[in-house]
Amino acid sequence: MLTCDHLIPPDRYNDRVEDHLRVTGFYHASQIGVVQNQKALVNALIERWHPNTHTFHLPIGECAVTLEDVALILGLPTDGLPVTGMTMSSFSALEAECLLQFGVAPRKSECRGCCIKLTWLRELKENIQLTNELSIQRYVKCHIMLLIGTILFGDKSGAGVHWKYLPLLRDFASIGHYSWGSACLAHLYKGLCRASRYNCKEIDGPITLLLGWAWIRLPYLSPLPREPHSFPLANKWRNWERGDQRYRYLNLAHFRKAFDELQEGQFVWVAYAVDRVDPNIIPPEIYMQSVVWSATVPLVSFECIEWHATDRYRRQFGLVQGVPQQEQNLDKAHGEVLTGPKNLNWATTPSHSNWVMHWTNRYHYVLSELPMPSQHPLETYMNWYRSKYRDHLNLSNLVGQESDKDNQDMDEGNQDVDESGEGMDEDSQDADNDNEELEPLPQEQPQFSSQYVPQTQFSPSFPMAQPYWGMSQFEPGEGGSFSQLLEFMAGDAGPPQYGNQPEFLAVLNSQNPNRVDMGPLQEYANPLEQETNAYLVDDPDDEDDDDEDEIGSSIRMRNPAMMVLCFVFCFTCRSQTPDDKGKGYNLRIDPPRRSANRYTPYVFKKAAKKCKNLVNDVKWAIRK
Repeated sequence: MLTCDHLIPPDRYNDRVEDHLRVTGFYHASQIGVVQNQKALVNALIERWHPNTHTFHLPIGECAVTLEDVALILGLPTDGLPVTGMTMSSFSALEAECLLQFGVAPRKSECRGCCIKLTWLRELKENIQLTNELSIQRYVKCHIMLLIGTILFGDKSGAGVHWKYLPLLRDFASIGHYSWGSACLAHLYKGLCRASRYNCKEIDGPITLLLGWAWIRLPYLSPLPREPHSFPLANKWRNWERGDQRYRYLNLAHFRKAFDELQEGQFVWVAYAVDRVDPNIIPPEIYMQSVVWSATVPLVSFECIEWHATDRYRRQFGLVQGVPQQEQNLDKAHGEVLTGPKNLNWATTPSHSNWVMHWTNRYHYVLSELPMPSQHPLETYMNWYRSKYRDHLNLSNLVGQESDKDNQDMDEGNQDVDESGEGMDEDSQDADNDNEELEPLPQEQPQFSSQYVPQTQFSPSFPMAQPYWGMSQFEPGEGGSFSQLLEFMAGDAGPPQYGNQPEFLAVLNSQNPNRVDMGPLQEYANPLEQETNAYLVDDPDDEDDDDEDEIGSSIRMRNPAMMVLCFVFCFTCRSQTPDDKGKGYNLRIDPPRRSANRYTPYVFKKAAKKCKNLVNDVKWAIRK
């Protein structure tokens, strides 16, 4: 991804190639315009994603983006051959393939490894003269590669597209026979699984599909649609930010709280019924492939294998939900990447061939109604679901720390809306999509009743007649201060073990404005905004050598118990580094260097160094 920045669709195609685009199956996807991203909503969904089950975990049950969503939101073909084949790392092979299909080949400077730069494809597309059938096909192939490299299969670089897809475009009449929709969904699942790691700060893949799914399934959390009767359904929110600027600046805490308080009736399980979507706008060729939408099958795209776990969210297909089977283990096929030279045919590779064959037999795995459902299958499922995943269903008590840039953008956007009633830039097509880096606090486990009772009355905090996103109702709590931490440690130190000694007192006579006062513990009088810059340093290793000597020379110790306290504090500070692997569910840690929080990891490191100096001076004083 472009650090989760939204990829802009390719330029409009020439109207003369419309019939050829329909043959390839990419005509409807070519109609998708710019859909502005809402990064806070995307991050809230990432927190709910479970890589083992390939589902979102919400209080009302499991759900996910399905082949049905891909077909109706993006308009891609979903039933067909698996998108797989050879991948080769040789530039000469790339050059030969481009010469075969386009008549020209890019230079090495116009490629990035095995990826062709999108700028070269755009320039080639603009220079093709539509004089005959061959030139039209080349033009359409360029347009398809641009679609793949942007809104469909876009990678985190956002600048190129892998040439592995070109061999599938050789036979122009066979392009529409592939299941491009399942490959697109595989890339979305791959991006969600990768982004759910604690140390990942970006997501790639079809973000337009993810946003469209969330807005259709959770209409009370969506912006105002601008084109409600358009297809593909992603175009309902094309350029939504021009008429709904305030929605863009909602924060992560808002959506996290909304998911925590989600109730039955607020999530639309059957989202494409005739009372919700006009059946007249759905093309017949889309409905013809609906037979595979509920199939429990692997999703294949070359090295990428993900699992379409429809048995875990049967309600999205209007079926009765029971307790699902054990989650599918994809073994080595899950998480495979194309790093380094990998000259393989993924259709016959041992780790992938079984999954490719499974997709080939997809019609045998289509969901059907349970033959003899239990008396209360949904209640049984919810009791099982809540007993197994209840620790992961309420995330509001895991306080996250947003980056300084995100907070600044949020404040400026809200200020502009409040003062002038206008957004920052109506024509802006850049999305602020960096994933917030989160630092979890100890989590309280929510308590659930033993019986599941469906709720049909909505919570007052989510009125259906009025959008919940209007104003943020959640303010994250502020963290404890540094002096409170010291006071806590001093209080827990207990009585000294060296006999009856007078109460210790550390006198710091240093003139360093950032020194830590070890005397009476009290809060700083300056507000947080005035103190922030004093604790934020770009290069922490270039300063404080003189400060340490100055502090060490000015310390006088009256009680050896202080040495014990310093040892404890030094050990505590050293143990809290950004490399710790602790996390809460999918909440990620490692806050940014320039954080709005004044107590960054560097501050603790700095305090630990000062405490080490203090301990050395205490030892010297005792020996003296």
